[in-house]
Amino acid sequence: MRLPSLQRTHVSRQVALRAALAAVASLLLVVPASEGAARDRGLFVSKGVGRQIFAGGGGVAYGQIFSGGSLVVLDYSANHDMKVETPVVATSNSDGSKTYVPAGGTARTAYRISGSLYRVTVQGAATFNAVAVYGRLQLRGKGTLTVNGARDRWNGPAVKLGTVPKAVKALYKLAADGTPPPTPPVPVPPTTLPATTATAPSSG
Repeated sequence: MRLPSLQRTHVSRQVALRAALAAVASLLLVVPASEGAARDRGLFVSKGVGRQIFAGGGGVAYGQIFSGGSLVVLDYSANHDMKVETPVVATSNSDGSKTYVPAGGTARTAYRISGSLYRVTVQGAATFNAVAVYGRLQLRGKGTLTVNGARDRWNGPAVKLGTVPKAVKALYKLAADGTPPPTPPVPVPPTTLPATTATAPSSG
């Protein structure tokens, strides 16, 4: 399936990759050393039609959804720090995820996602890129892919990027498997004791 909207973008793969590398370099400059060294992070540049799933985080994922596509995101971070920037209004789902579907007739819609741990599913025709991330990328359909500067392919084994921090390994496994994150416990309201009225002792 060919996409004219994708073909109209006259930006070469080399130019796109150089832009991604520049972005990752600028991001790594502001990532504290405690967040992991550069070798613990990776980047990818993907474009095609099908389903693109990324579970991980630590950096920024961004791209464009073309007509008929959709974006589903779910925050797995313990401190709920995921941020989604897109002009589309989200629909909340029962599992805590949010779905973004551009209005009918929209040619393309940009998105940007950041956070320490999240799961993204991009459906349809789209570009999907990420810089300074760790995690796993799974692609099904037809398209092109570059991972850490080298060509890769769709429909292969899941691509592993960087090193998952020990502190988030348990939650990362849930994100990679697509299992909903644990629901935080509902706080128990404080118990209010009934007011007591003191009775003065009677005099003999």
